[in-house]
Amino acid sequence: MFAPFVLSSPPTAPTPAAPTPAPMPADVPAANEACKALRSFYDAIGAKDKSPSFADTSSTCCAFLDVRCTQPDGSPSPPLGQKEGWKAGATLTKIKFRGGTELGGSGTLPGALLLPLAGTLEYLDLGKDGDRSFSGTLPAELTQLTALQKLSLTTGKFSGTIPHQLGRLPALEKLTLLSKRLSGTVPGELCHRSDGSLRKLYLDDNVKLSGTLPPECFLLPTLEEISAKKTRISGTMPSRARCQGGVNSCNVMSPPPPPPSAPSFASDTAVVVLLICAIAIPAAAWLLYTLCKRVAITSTVVVPKMTELDSAAVEHIPEGEARPT
Repeated sequence: MFAPFVLSSPPTAPTPAAPTPAPMPADVPAANEACKALRSFYDAIGAKDKSPSFADTSSTCCAFLDVRCTQPDGSPSPPLGQKEGWKAGATLTKIKFRGGTELGGSGTLPGALLLPLAGTLEYLDLGKDGDRSFSGTLPAELTQLTALQKLSLTTGKFSGTIPHQLGRLPALEKLTLLSKRLSGTVPGELCHRSDGSLRKLYLDDNVKLSGTLPPECFLLPTLEEISAKKTRISGTMPSRARCQGGVNSCNVMSPPPPPPSAPSFASDTAVVVLLICAIAIPAAAWLLYTLCKRVAITSTVVVPKMTELDSAAVEHIPEGEARPT
């Protein structure tokens, strides 16, 4: 007896598993938040770095020509444009547009896209005049870049006032705002921090900037230079100003006046010794004179006066005889 014939479907081929992406090399921190933020910033302003690494989204942004990073262990950075050799955890510290980036046309500055760099970005320079024409007001997010040491906005046509919150940046050393259309006055907060580090302040070409520079700016112990040429800023410098050249072009004195020194123990002791000597030397001289005078008086020999009889006896003593005793 034959077994019943059962029509079976052909075996189904197993579904191939999705390929596992190759792990990123340990020395290429491509997917960190700083690089993502930087690429978003570039896209927003229509910028393209000229290095081959820009097109490779898996490459580190530390290889961009106008970007500088710091190795986590302090080891030397690879040459410009080289994507190999960066260690995991490299920190993006500088953005300086100086020929290595193709910039787009005009538009506003998307400061919010820089916030992921707030704790590490030390230098932001958006290029020279003519590279790109930024417009609008200075974004408030710039005041949150707490690690910023140098801020240079020499391009574009920024308008509005200077954010007073820039004076709160604890590490800011150099502020350059040559944007031509800034108006209002210079906020005093820029120079009110007694523990601040501001060394150079450039506000040239802002023809609508008026008022006076805060007097505190001329008295900063860290001051090196203030320049406000081609503006409406006027006024006079305080008498204790640490600079020369006028209120619109103030260069620090060389050398700066030394700070007043606090009296020391050694100087106080020297004054006391001088006073003692001034009193003791004349007194000692007077005592010495008095003592010598008394010794001279007590040692004087008193010769008794001869009587008339003694004189006569002396006169009549023959030669050769002994005088009576």
